Amino acid sequence: MKNKKLFIFDLDGTLVDTAPDFKNSLNYMLSELDYPLVSLEEIRNLVGYGARELIRRTAVTKNIEHDDAKLNEMLKIFLLHYTHNIDDDSILFNNVREVLEFLKSKEIKLAVCTNKMEKLSVMLLEKLDVLKYFDFLVGGDTYIKSKPDPLPLIEICNYLKISQSESIMIGDSATDLNAGHNANMPVVLVEYGYTDNKNIYKEADMVINNFSQLKDLIT
Repeated sequence: MKNKKLFIFDLDGTLVDTAPDFKNSLNYMLSELDYPLVSLEEIRNLVGYGARELIRRTAVTKNIEHDDAKLNEMLKIFLLHYTHNIDDDSILFNNVREVLEFLKSKEIKLAVCTNKMEKLSVMLLEKLDVLKYFDFLVGGDTYIKSKPDPLPLIEICNYLKISQSESIMIGDSATDLNAGHNANMPVVLVEYGYTDNKNIYKEADMVINNFSQLKDLIT
C-alpha cells in the first residue's frame, strides 16, 4: 500500500460530490417527460456505471416502462441539461485539492478512471480547476470496456509506463473495488461515496473517511 508511484482515482463520489447536479439534470428530464422525480438520497445508489445506466436505473427505481428507444430519449434530454449545468452544484470533497497538490509535490503520477463520459469528465475537472493535476484521464467511453473490467486501469498503467504493482486505485463503489482487484492493485475506498453496499469495505485494502488520510500512504 505504501509509496506507490501511481494513484488512480474514480471521479463521482470520490473526487467530486456530483450527486446534486445529477439530481438537477435527472429531475429536469423526468419533469419534461412527466415522470416522478428523484431525491438526492436515491441518486447515491444509482451512479457509478455511466450515464445510460444511470438513466436505466432511474427508470427501474421509478417504475417507468422503458425500452432502448425510451432510454435513448431520456438520455438525450438528461445529457443536454447536464452538459450545460455540469458544475452548478458539484464541488470537490474536503481536502481533495490539498491532497492532489501534496501528491504532485512528491512526484507521484495521478490519473482518473471513471465511467463518466470522457468529454464530460474533462469538462467538469477543468471547471473545478483540478484537471491540471492529472497526467491521464480515462472515461467510460474511452476504451471498448469500462470498470469493473480492469482494461482501463491496465491502459492507464501502460500509458504512464508504471506497473500495476506500483499503482493503487481509489474509489467509492463495488465497481472501483472490482476493477482495482481485477487489475491486481490494492484498493482504497472512501466511506463518504455513492454506495449503499457497506459490505464492500470488508474487501477493500483500506477504507478512509477523509481524503487527507491518503497522505499516510506516502513516507
